[in-house]
Amino acid sequence: MASIAVAAPACSGCDGGSARPDAQTAPDAQVGWARGPDLPEPVSNNALASVETEGGCMIFSLLGLDASRDARGIHNRGFRLREGDDSWISLPSIPGPPRLATNAVGLRGEPYLLGGYEVQAGGTEVTADTLQRFDLAFGRWVTMAPMPVPVDDVGAVTWRDRYIVVVSGWSNSGNVDDVQIYDVETDTWIAATSFPGTPVFGQSMAISGDELVLIDGVRSGTLGFTLVNQAWRGTLDPNEPSNIVWADLGEHPGPARYRAAGGTTAAGAMWFHGGTSEPYNFDGLRYDNGQPATPLATTLSYQDRAFSLSDVPEKPTATMDHRALVPCGERMLSVGGMVSGPEVTAQIWSIIP
Repeated sequence: MASIAVAAPACSGCDGGSARPDAQTAPDAQVGWARGPDLPEPVSNNALASVETEGGCMIFSLLGLDASRDARGIHNRGFRLREGDDSWISLPSIPGPPRLATNAVGLRGEPYLLGGYEVQAGGTEVTADTLQRFDLAFGRWVTMAPMPVPVDDVGAVTWRDRYIVVVSGWSNSGNVDDVQIYDVETDTWIAATSFPGTPVFGQSMAISGDELVLIDGVRSGTLGFTLVNQAWRGTLDPNEPSNIVWADLGEHPGPARYRAAGGTTAAGAMWFHGGTSEPYNFDGLRYDNGQPATPLATTLSYQDRAFSLSDVPEKPTATMDHRALVPCGERMLSVGGMVSGPEVTAQIWSIIP
């Protein structure tokens, strides 16, 4: 299998990186997809971010659910892989209670971790307003300004290497239409134009230039949890960050997706990979009948203001329960998640667009 090959550094959070990964596809893999070095343990619903350093990229897998698929398996562990390494290393534990449905983004060379929820004794789920930054120079977690509206299972992207844009999501007892923008230069949050589509959780989002695209997600109602096929484009204004012009793109090709991995290629294509069309609880069992949800192996692409399902080959192993699809050098990577069963996986897959 192909690897993003490397030797573990002495410092668990600090600089560096080495050679670009070689792209060697396994003989039994479909063209385009290659396996990388597995996580130290199976992890699903893990927040995922990549950052660029002088020595290459770093991939961060933060928080998540272990192989038990039980609430007691929600943890606050984190791992890091440097480009060119052949194994992951452990990071300092993320402060606060273990959480699920967090999001991570790379901003100005460091990962930021936001939101999520903890499962308390008795099963009560409490949404977090937390924003944390991992200080690479000192290998420690730093608490930043909290979100005005606590959210989990959101769409989150970085914009112009200054802002984090957070759209919709779940907040304690229901979905919200709030759009919250964090300004790293002032450590403050801005309330932006509300999301005009169906408020959802488990949606997927990506950004290219000043345009972001959000697809799908799950709404709650009297009939339970329902997957929504929706696609919206938001045009951002660098002169007035709070102003977003939303456009309804209608239904996209293929099935609606829950917890697909969203990300943007170097060429500006927005990808929405994997996920499932069968909404489920954190254990991978469907809300409607308690049966295992079926993961998808396909990727929905949006480029030049058009959707396509034929641009990206299917991944040899279908996966779901993702938070992001991240770039590393020329590659796009999915890390962990669930495969059919459901079963939590430690696999990392990458593809060169």
